Amino acid sequence: GLIMDGIVELGIIGSNVLEETCLTRALVHGSISYKVLQHLDFGVCRLSLSVPFDKEYSGTSCLKNARIATSYPNLLKRYFDEKNIPFKPFVLNGSVEVAHNSGLADAICDLVSTGATLEANGLREVETIYHSRACLISREDQHMTIDKKRLSE
Repeated sequence: GLIMDGIVELGIIGSNVLEETCLTRALVHGSISYKVLQHLDFGVCRLSLSVPFDKEYSGTSCLKNARIATSYPNLLKRYFDEKNIPFKPFVLNGSVEVAHNSGLADAICDLVSTGATLEANGLREVETIYHSRACLISREDQHMTIDKKRLSE
């Protein structure tokens, strides 16, 4: 948001947050102007669908009309729309993995690094819908000073 709104010139952001922001802005016809300068070697994770250990899972279609908790509703919607599978999003900002045990959702879609948090909450990862890592971005129209060019290298 801050890059696209012209408030800052350079930023480091997870590609998952960047993509979700772009999808959100596209819905409201907001500005989507940025340039990826470099994909970085940290912040590596994946946005994955997870279900309870005891749930039978044979593919995405078994989540038809399921309530799915997530902090990334637009990435999740794009994934299910591409597969023509209806679902009911339940948006949570944080602690998504507790949604099933709380009775709020049938499945979750959340960021996963090791899977330990999923396991601790009785969930198992079944599909990855987006691979993410940190990236350095700038305003698309930005003419960088020599110092900023050095920083981005």
